[in-house]
Amino acid sequence: MKTYYLMAALLPACCACHSSAPPKQERAVQIDTMELVAPPASQATRVASNEVSVANTDSTTYIRFGSSYLSLDWLQPTPDHNDFELHPDTIYLTLKHPHTLEGQMLTFTSPGNAKISVSQRYETSAIIDGNPIHVLRNWRHFKSDWETLIPEADNFFICKKYTHEQKRQFPVTSPLELQQYVFKHLGKDIYSKIAAISSFPQAPCKVAISRYYLKISGMLQHSSENINKLLIIDVPFK
Repeated sequence: MKTYYLMAALLPACCACHSSAPPKQERAVQIDTMELVAPPASQATRVASNEVSVANTDSTTYIRFGSSYLSLDWLQPTPDHNDFELHPDTIYLTLKHPHTLEGQMLTFTSPGNAKISVSQRYETSAIIDGNPIHVLRNWRHFKSDWETLIPEADNFFICKKYTHEQKRQFPVTSPLELQQYVFKHLGKDIYSKIAAISSFPQAPCKVAISRYYLKISGMLQHSSENINKLLIIDVPFK
């Protein structure tokens, strides 16, 4: 059945071009996404009371709202962050270490026709290496602009990858500003690790992507139901 659905989706494109060459879409990543279309019904873990749930099968994570699904890999609900009574369109998730969102296939599935758009941005944080690692999630951040993802096919999107330089974007910061914040909020022991730094970032400090954002919007044509979801995806460090 997976092969049937894939070929059915590609048939109009093949007829239009009248080419005997294999369609470009017939690559492994497209075939693999067919496995994301039918989320498990028996393993759903409720994370809210308004019909939003998250379920996992192997590495795949399914996010259900109403009759529709979003599919990504290596995600789990962020404990104590989801509140769909107050924020029904915001879903907090955490990546499983050491995986990344970048390059993943995001799939949207609904029982009828739908046309959605997906935008992505990222956020960086200051990090102090050690055991444990300290991510300064409540301090300064750099947030990138939103970028619209171009669909690979209807409702199939590849999450954007970032360069080394993009991942290290951060507001201009002096060592003293960092030291003062760490001394006040993390204590003398952590402060002692960075007391001697003369620039920022400088070991044991670094800058890295600590959070991704995905904004999904559109409409289900059979019901005129609007779709507006924001996925906030935290990156763990170990």
